[in-house]
Amino acid sequence: MARDSAPTAWSPSSEGEYEVARSDLKRRFAAWRTDKGIDVEVDAPEAPIHYKWGYLDGHLTRWTRDDLDEVYLELYPAKVIVGEDEVAEVLTEARAFMTFLADTGLLASGSETAAVLLEHLDQIEGRFLSNMADASRYSFGKRLWMAAAAEGVHPDDPEAVDAFMANFNARPRAEREALLGRGPQVLPRPTVTGRFTPPGTKPRPKQSSAKRRKRRH
Repeated sequence: MARDSAPTAWSPSSEGEYEVARSDLKRRFAAWRTDKGIDVEVDAPEAPIHYKWGYLDGHLTRWTRDDLDEVYLELYPAKVIVGEDEVAEVLTEARAFMTFLADTGLLASGSETAAVLLEHLDQIEGRFLSNMADASRYSFGKRLWMAAAAEGVHPDDPEAVDAFMANFNARPRAEREALLGRGPQVLPRPTVTGRFTPPGTKPRPKQSSAKRRKRRH
């Protein structure tokens, strides 16, 4: 596959630059996926791109094991809703994205090698699945949307969402806190963003840089 040499700012400094970089990176991934015959979703890069920009260092093509830990062991469990039939595919898609970056020469300086990143994804798979099943890691927003889903509410149905929120806000405070933990007494109507990601609270506190340097295996 020929490498696309068109210049793009992979470390964007504004939302506008981010949207350009995000679209370009996903376009390149889609072309690479087709060329290689890789059987993963075309939107596979969406989550790692989103979290790298919004929660980590903002450089979309520079990846380390620490970055993978933050995205897949912390942010995904806290913020992302994935069906039981899809959760095993998440790290498969991550492997495809890391392989794509390496194959196309986009894995930026300062990254760890693709071999190291792919091996690390294999090593953290058990912890990823365990963390995804650990409700204590869920953010306020994820708990809310999971409660809505449990009642048959689809996020793309605004009338159903409005009815759920009105019903939820009318419940006794003790009932709401039992489900979500302590929080605002009345919840605003949320909006849905991202492929799997519901809006919610800030992610779990990041480890200090000193702690992050201590590799966990």
